[in-house]
Amino acid sequence: MLEITEEFVVKRIIEFMINKKNGNWHEEKTEQRGLHEHGCDLKLVGGKRNSEYFFIECKGKSYSKSAKSINREGWLNALGQIITRMRVKRFSVSKNGSGISRINHAYKYGLGLYWESAQVALNRIPKEIAKVLCLHIFAVNDNGEVKYFTPSKFGVKYPDERFK
Repeated sequence: MLEITEEFVVKRIIEFMINKKNGNWHEEKTEQRGLHEHGCDLKLVGGKRNSEYFFIECKGKSYSKSAKSINREGWLNALGQIITRMRVKRFSVSKNGSGISRINHAYKYGLGLYWESAQVALNRIPKEIAKVLCLHIFAVNDNGEVKYFTPSKFGVKYPDERFK
């Protein structure tokens, strides 16, 4: 069985994004932070317009005595870390002040999580919030496979089989 460490999650997501059909993410512009370095774990540049940024905070699987609890709630730490690193205005207000007119899609944010943690996060983060934050989830299963969830897939309780 594979050990799903934070470093393993980062590597699997890089591989997934670089090889993603029509993804256009550039391997040479990928920045990866070390375990004890400040900043997001992963920054990708590219996308449809070649000027998009993807900032991803990753968490591996816990193997401690309280692993079940940590694996189910670890996404909260990752979410807090990614939100505190959002330095870009997320949306524009309409001219008449009636609401949001446009969400800034040039900056995308992601959580790279062990599948159990991703399962809880997808259920508990509302779709509307994920859309405004341009928040995506990358779930890594026990086989090292990455499952990708866009903001429209949030707010849903997924069965275990969806991740395996």
